[in-house]
Amino acid sequence: MGRRGPARAPDAAKLRKGETRPSRLNGLEPLPRHRPPSMPKGLDPVARAAWRLAVREMGSSGLITAADGHIPRLYCEAWSRYRQAADMLAGSAPLLNDRGHLTKNPLHQVVRDNADHIRLLARELGLSPASWASLQLLPGADLPDIDADLGPPPRLRVVGDG
Repeated sequence: MGRRGPARAPDAAKLRKGETRPSRLNGLEPLPRHRPPSMPKGLDPVARAAWRLAVREMGSSGLITAADGHIPRLYCEAWSRYRQAADMLAGSAPLLNDRGHLTKNPLHQVVRDNADHIRLLARELGLSPASWASLQLLPGADLPDIDADLGPPPRLRVVGDG
């Protein structure tokens, strides 16, 4: 019989969520080197673009290391399959005529399955709003400069009555 209940969270995740009780921490879990994963070979162009975006968004959060490279790979490959199936579905009908019987387009299932995989993996990687709410940055963490990315605020022109 397997273990029951949710999987145990690593100490780093518990600390980011604000855990203060030492009794709830393992303290002896193995820690991989804090090096971001490198892009695996064999990804198609859509998956490569998703990889670059995901790794950039994860930044120096320490949530993902080189030892975890398979998880972002799964995420990026699921994203690529989702995009391909969604594009194909957009160019076809939701129902197909199969020898006089209407049937659901099988692309619906492919799109839905890959969307579910993306959602679950995004939560694992800290790439979804639900996962952001449960994380805390450690003091001294390298935060991106959002203002630099957005540029200066637009100038407003005031239109008067006269």
